[in-house]
Amino acid sequence: MRGWPVVDSIQFARQHGDVHRPVGIAELARLASMVSPAEAVFDVRLQGFEDSEGRPCLRLRVSGQVPLVCQRCLEPLTLEIAADRRFVIAHREQDLPDLSDEDDDIESLLADGNLNALALVEDEILLQIPMAPMHEEGTCTPPGLATDRRSAGSVFGVLGTLLNTKD
Repeated sequence: MRGWPVVDSIQFARQHGDVHRPVGIAELARLASMVSPAEAVFDVRLQGFEDSEGRPCLRLRVSGQVPLVCQRCLEPLTLEIAADRRFVIAHREQDLPDLSDEDDDIESLLADGNLNALALVEDEILLQIPMAPMHEEGTCTPPGLATDRRSAGSVFGVLGTLLNTKD
């Protein structure tokens, strides 16, 4: 292992590497650009091991909270992240299994002498974020709908309310 965040994936797995450290949103550029400003920190652990078949593997665990904006009410929303992903490392592209054959809990990863672990962490967090994050059903109300009774029976009334809402 050459250090965090860049590792030789096969060597890290074969040596049973284990890195456990906090990762702030500021270290994850793609994620930082899409979340509401906050000082969120994720607990990250990357472990190397060999599976029962002797294949090199990585286990990535990420937990924390992502500050987002609810797409229904436009109020702050905190999304809990709890990811536990295992990767089997393939030496060559030909060794990668067909995506339809992969187990949901285990993914394949092409061997990389310079694996950017932070990019792997960021990918995992981004995969956990829904396309349109929203509060649980019934816990929030879209802006303008709760206060305007004249729009209750008409779709066009709702649209008119939304268009006439002042920022």
